[in-house]
Amino acid sequence: MSDHFFIVTGGPGAGKTSLITELPRRGFHTIPESGRTVIREEMARGGDALPWAGPHGLC
Repeated sequence: MSDHFFIVTGGPGAGKTSLITELPRRGFHTIPESGRTVIREEMARGGDALPWAGPHGLC
């Protein structure tokens, strides 16, 4: 395993998840993209920590 790592960041629809999905197919180790998990959990519980709901609830 390499001692190098990269952080993938960008706006909605920029291709982060597509890139993270493709990298393991090319032999790279990845960890799951956490933003989608937060959104899914917040929507399920009716929470307001959502990107389109503004910054409240994120602190």
